[in-house]
Amino acid sequence: MKTLYVIHHSHTDIGYTELQGRVARRHADFIRQALAIIEKSAGRRSRHFTGFRWQCETFWGVEKFLEEATGDERTAFVEAVRSGAIGVSGSYLNLNELLDYDLLLTATGRAADFGRSIDVPVDSAMTADINGYSWGFSQALHDRGIENLFTCIHTHHGMYPFGRTQVPFWWETPNGDRVLVWSGEHYHFGNELGIVPGAVSSYVTKDECDAGMIFGDHWSVAEIRIPRYVERLADGGYPYDVVPVMASGLRTDNAPPCPLIIDFVERWNSEHGSEIRVEMTTLSAFFRHLRERRYDFPVHRGDWPDWWSDGPSGNAASTKLFRNAQRRLAYYHALTDRYTELEPSDVSEIESDLIHYAEHTFSYANSVRDPWYPMVHAISERKKAYAAVAHDGVETALDAALGMLGAAGLAVGTPLTYSVVNPLHRAVSGAAYLAVGHYELNELGLDRGAEVLDVESGEALPCELRNTPFGGEFCVPVRLAPGEERSLEIRATDRVEYEARLLDGVEAIETPFVRIAWRPGDGIVGWRDVVLGRELLRGELSHAPFTPVHEVTPVADQEGICTVRGDMGLNRKGTDAVRSPGCFVGAQGVRSGRVFAGATLEYGVPGLSTYVVELRAHVAEPRVDVAVRFHKDSVWEPENVYLSLPFTTGTGGETLWLDKAGAPVRPRVDQLPGTLTDFYSIQEGLALTARDRGVAVATPDSHLVQLGALEHGVRPLAGDPVLDDDPAHVYAWLMTNYWETNFSADLGGFYEFRYTVKWGAGLADPREALEDCRATNHGIVSFRLR
Repeated sequence: MKTLYVIHHSHTDIGYTELQGRVARRHADFIRQALAIIEKSAGRRSRHFTGFRWQCETFWGVEKFLEEATGDERTAFVEAVRSGAIGVSGSYLNLNELLDYDLLLTATGRAADFGRSIDVPVDSAMTADINGYSWGFSQALHDRGIENLFTCIHTHHGMYPFGRTQVPFWWETPNGDRVLVWSGEHYHFGNELGIVPGAVSSYVTKDECDAGMIFGDHWSVAEIRIPRYVERLADGGYPYDVVPVMASGLRTDNAPPCPLIIDFVERWNSEHGSEIRVEMTTLSAFFRHLRERRYDFPVHRGDWPDWWSDGPSGNAASTKLFRNAQRRLAYYHALTDRYTELEPSDVSEIESDLIHYAEHTFSYANSVRDPWYPMVHAISERKKAYAAVAHDGVETALDAALGMLGAAGLAVGTPLTYSVVNPLHRAVSGAAYLAVGHYELNELGLDRGAEVLDVESGEALPCELRNTPFGGEFCVPVRLAPGEERSLEIRATDRVEYEARLLDGVEAIETPFVRIAWRPGDGIVGWRDVVLGRELLRGELSHAPFTPVHEVTPVADQEGICTVRGDMGLNRKGTDAVRSPGCFVGAQGVRSGRVFAGATLEYGVPGLSTYVVELRAHVAEPRVDVAVRFHKDSVWEPENVYLSLPFTTGTGGETLWLDKAGAPVRPRVDQLPGTLTDFYSIQEGLALTARDRGVAVATPDSHLVQLGALEHGVRPLAGDPVLDDDPAHVYAWLMTNYWETNFSADLGGFYEFRYTVKWGAGLADPREALEDCRATNHGIVSFRLR
């Protein structure tokens, strides 16, 4: 006899169906409704019905309930959790892959802390909709005591691993620990089986059950579909005595609990329970049953890339702001750890805002079909606000910390003395930027000549003056050991030594470490390591470095705005997509200075009215900072913008590594079978490593790396032998609006994306190279002293 375990829950979308605040209030109320159903149905227990169960899909909903619950309501909830009538999930929200490992630990720790507070360990988590996770998520779960994970993948524009559903396995973490995973059906699949009266659906099941049955005869649907489904599993070799399915109280996301399931369970077990028994359960109870059976589950190790991680690129500016805020928060923690005299601020609200931005819902359901709809704007702007408010909050915390270290506010007569600090546990190098006001440039004579001195040694350092909107920045090359701080001073002089020399009629910039050459029509054609005489660009260039590639899929009329997108499947473009690489127009401002050699390259690109690449090669080290700036035209059709990153170590036999949350990952190698190999959501950068050398590309602003072919076609999954011969050209995938729901309808606006390319023997180790990306993105923080 098989037991069909029904896990009754409400899929959590913060937005999509309603305003974020209203969704929060409703999920709090769903717990109240569940408590009322549990109390009312307590006397109905029998051999056919063992009790009503409610599973909280995310801990966020529990938090919302506890924030407004009365004392009696809180007591009733805790008792329901202790009795097993209500399950608490260890997943805080259904997240995309934007969070770094520290915030993943923070998010998963909230449920674990609550469980400890009531002496009920939270040992299981679930997710719905999302298609995967960074490998470090498994480690975060394990380290918080969460031993089990249930996934309900929504395969629209995505896919479950292994090529099938209802697959249990041990997920080995980066540290070699294990989490038990059940990769199940869609999160409304119980509704498809007719289990919930008045809430039957046919989203993934297509059979003889017509609309009349779906909307008016749930019992007949159940009698057809449940036995057929169990039989289909058996025919496929399904070896387990339990079959878990999720069910929603209504045929929608953010749905309430439904007491009518009780009637269904009682009737079904009285009529069919001898063959297939139906029971309501929670995550913990289900996994407890599995572990007691001691099944021999397979073990899989590696990353689980999320097919839906491309969505945030529809909000590229806000996602950039999120990434900077998250990085600055990590820097703030490093600062307060290094300087023990600092009093750390409460950053829990900053963490919450960042976690909310990383929740997988970005807008209203009809955001693409009706982008002018008031609810679309209300939800979308609130979503963007999470990133903006978090950014402001962490800058406020940093200002307070730096103030305790002597940072000056804006005051008349402030000395031109600066502190540069490195609170990190590794050496950092690069340029320190010492800001001065426009009024100081004139009044103090700095515009007529200045120098930067190391206060302790008195040494004059190389410097350049760069204009800013409110004055200027003196750029100074600095290298700081772990924990080191130095004081620098700007002094006016009677000679100008900070101006870069403009060069005319040249088609290259050069430092002691690199020569970057360009050619009309082609763009950058050479990126040569001067020290070793080695080219750092791939020989088979699809597109030159930092060349943009714009794609648009034509739409015949407004009716096709959503259908064309929906038909793309696992592709992110149509078969008739028009692909246009940028055409190099010319170089401006080619210059050579004491700190940088630089140039600004201009391109013509369909769909982008302006596109420039600013190169700044450092004179003191093998490093090039790149800023890509463009104006994206606003159109309704689905588009993509890519950026070519065709670098190589030049030694052969190199390996590509990506900085994923919690672990460095070799794409297409360190990942679960049957998972996404086209693109990856990364943290701080990527690295190409060989035996004695490496190239690191820091990516502070953009989070997606594209490896799959840009052309429309079959998308190979992890483990497919065809990948052995795939060239895996690396692109930054800057933005997309191919989704027909939830994300942005257009991409119009002004954007900047920054990159840093570094190379050398010290980057041969992948962990070292990726940590260097992290340190590079932090930059060298400088502040003016009182």
